[in-house]
Amino acid sequence: MDKLIASWTTETYLNALTIATEYFNWKKGAQGKGMGNTASAKQVADQVAYGIIACVTVGVLIVMVYMCVFGQRLKATGVRWHVLNCSVWGILHLVSYCSFAEKAPWPNYITNQNWRDTAKQVECLTRSIFPAGMVFVYLEQIILTLAPKLANSIIFNAIFFVLLVPWLNGLMIFLYYAHYMDVVWWYEPADLFNLATYLLFVTFTFIYFLFCLFGTCLCCATMASKKQSSRTTGTFADMWLLFPYGLVPSIMYGPSFGMTSVSFAMQHLLTWVLESGLLSGGGGSSSGGDSMIDMNLLMQVATNAILAMPWFVLLFPLVQSVLALVCLRMFREQFFFMVSCGRFFEGKHHKIGMTKDEWNVTSIGPPPLYPISASSEKQEA
Repeated sequence: MDKLIASWTTETYLNALTIATEYFNWKKGAQGKGMGNTASAKQVADQVAYGIIACVTVGVLIVMVYMCVFGQRLKATGVRWHVLNCSVWGILHLVSYCSFAEKAPWPNYITNQNWRDTAKQVECLTRSIFPAGMVFVYLEQIILTLAPKLANSIIFNAIFFVLLVPWLNGLMIFLYYAHYMDVVWWYEPADLFNLATYLLFVTFTFIYFLFCLFGTCLCCATMASKKQSSRTTGTFADMWLLFPYGLVPSIMYGPSFGMTSVSFAMQHLLTWVLESGLLSGGGGSSSGGDSMIDMNLLMQVATNAILAMPWFVLLFPLVQSVLALVCLRMFREQFFFMVSCGRFFEGKHHKIGMTKDEWNVTSIGPPPLYPISASSEKQEA
């Protein structure tokens, strides 16, 4: 280690110091609570905006929870339970974030000391529910694209229900209480879970995109075939629409994941980064040379990410809900069913493979006929 440190150049010291300074400045600012006496007008305006967005988002999330629990147009597939998880944990996320964020509109709302001490872990877990659940949703959608009729199977749906509701939620609750265990963890469990799930999420997003390309070829083959198939154009439309549902949040999660990963890198990867020459350009024995990474560009990207991150973290639940209504067909149908008071997409969802003659899912039918009372007939006479 001494030999490694002796080989560092001045540029290496400056680059590492700059990155560390930016990170700790962000961390210090994120711990601020309340407006204080010197709060600027912009700070106050941001806090008001935070409060308005949070209130609107909570209302949207409550509607999403209602749809997930009672929606008759929703199939019992994994994505239904995934949206339910995200909605419930999203409410918890907003309650915590609006109490402990740098621009928190209600900084003293949560008074429980245990919650205040573990606010960082709570935020990590609430930010992890979407990436963790999407891994299972991607897997389910790949299977359903190849074999759509499995959506009618109680056993198939029960498997993903168990994975997404009791198992995933139980794991996250365990990770929270692991913070209080008398165990010397290699790394904070909640933070490590956040890092692992995001990396898996991004990896599966890329894999799913490749599958969508394969699915497009399969769609062409299905349309050209004269054989009756349970796969329709709607099957492949649902396949592609799930991709933006996962892609947009993966981009929004990037800055917050970057801040979590910096702490991990500073503890466990700093030696490797310095030896690799990413900062100094020539490995541990270099005495100069151009850096393999443009530090000016890196710092500009890091600065913009830090500025955008608070808004991204605040808007996570709202964006996820809107994307669910836009990209997921059964949620679109349920939404129109609700706002039209049952005039559109009347009745329960149809089973995969049924024709319109077997189950007419969009028939509205004539309006109901009400009996005419005897008194009304006498008045007309």
